[in-house]
Amino acid sequence: MSITIDYLNCSVAEKISEIRAGLSADEVDNLISQFQLDPIDLASMLGLNSRALLKVVKRKSKLDPDISERLLRLVRVGQHTSEIFGDSVSAGRWLTHPHTSLDQATPLSMLDTAYGEQLVERVLCSIEHGLPI
Repeated sequence: MSITIDYLNCSVAEKISEIRAGLSADEVDNLISQFQLDPIDLASMLGLNSRALLKVVKRKSKLDPDISERLLRLVRVGQHTSEIFGDSVSAGRWLTHPHTSLDQATPLSMLDTAYGEQLVERVLCSIEHGLPI
């Protein structure tokens, strides 16, 4: 299953199962390509150094559940961002630029925690509905 395509159509039970089993390291490459992310920025959000991420991707191993869950946060927020900005490249640009509502942090860097994801989603909803941020 390509997480970047099918994730939003899965049941909650399937999402939990995918997280616990560990996502394929191929999904990291898929998201880097889809959103044109810097691998170093993505590694940081996933809680890895760039060398560790490269090793996991090269070996095509399964990601551990914590990393899988963080990656799925990016899928969820990335999809919402793409809908708002029209395409995944524009979404990737928005995700990687500091935002005043996030204390000059990048939205991508906030996705390492569930609370950070909620904050990014609030900003996106404000943008989507034309509300003050």
